[in-house]
Amino acid sequence: MLLALTAGFFTPKVSDDQAYFAILAETKIGRMMGMPPIDLSQLPPGMKLPPQAMMFAGKPLRVLNMRLWSPNIAPSEAKATVVPPSGLKQGAELNLDLYRPDSSATQSEKVKEFDPDSNPEFTIKIYWGSSETVKDGQPKIIKWGALGVDEREAMKRQAREANATNSYFYKAGWTTGYWPTSKQPGNIDMGASLVGKYALTTNYTGNVEIEAPSNVDFLAPIEMTSPDLGKKLDLKKFIAFNWKSIPNALGQNATIMGMEGKNTLILWSSSEVFANELMGDAGFLQMAQVKDFVSKNMFMAGDRTSVTVPAGIFANADFAMMTMAGYGPGAALDKAQPLPRIQTKTTLQLMLGGKKANF
Repeated sequence: MLLALTAGFFTPKVSDDQAYFAILAETKIGRMMGMPPIDLSQLPPGMKLPPQAMMFAGKPLRVLNMRLWSPNIAPSEAKATVVPPSGLKQGAELNLDLYRPDSSATQSEKVKEFDPDSNPEFTIKIYWGSSETVKDGQPKIIKWGALGVDEREAMKRQAREANATNSYFYKAGWTTGYWPTSKQPGNIDMGASLVGKYALTTNYTGNVEIEAPSNVDFLAPIEMTSPDLGKKLDLKKFIAFNWKSIPNALGQNATIMGMEGKNTLILWSSSEVFANELMGDAGFLQMAQVKDFVSKNMFMAGDRTSVTVPAGIFANADFAMMTMAGYGPGAALDKAQPLPRIQTKTTLQLMLGGKKANF
């Protein structure tokens, strides 16, 4: 059920004969409340933290992913390469690896089955909006055991589809080209730039060029100014978050997820209207969609720098984690084969604490 509510990755509109090429640029940072940032300069020589630990080191990371989806199984001699701008600092040519689904296996065999029926007492409590106290009419409560058969089956199907679209092989019979790869790990320097022309060449699904203009670059990291991230939070009180303005951001969204025992999931969203599809990272969104969400008060405006979580929502949570995203400008072509798009975002993951959070 959580996957159904929090699914998010660039997912193109599927056409039988249209290939898609996505350049997805993200700035990421993570922190744990009550812990200072990890001083990476103090690590022993040669020691490197795993990506999971790096995520919460308090230092921003830049992540660039390229995806090429094509409506066929590419032949054995198929190749796909991208010539990036020099400012990206990734060399003269990027070689995409290709994933070809096993024709003997169905897509459903590759995706774990969603089976909430094993826990019919499972309950979701959903809150939304910025305020010091819980607003009237909240929370919205969903009890799995109380849902009708059709509702349960619809949510199961949504979760299965979310799993599939978040993978490289989002549609059976399609080939996915991807970068970074094991040979080119794609470590992006903080001084690198996304700006410039990207030229994709393939021998199986077309060629295309797309340019990131001067305003389409890696976004600044999300920097919280309050509360003091080095101190533990009192989850019984309202939480007033403030952060530095994010240049070029078009819209922003913040969510918090918490668990009470094994049966109760608590969700809060900064959206001022109820929208269960925004209860997690919405992935990479097109500019028009971001602007639409802002106009409907589903997203915060791009220049917003504060939001307040009502008191007591997570007071009894075993743990609670905040995810915040800012969405930036991109670039796209209306007609091409493959159809290209560049999209940008900046994200923060903040472990807030909880009764069983031992940090």
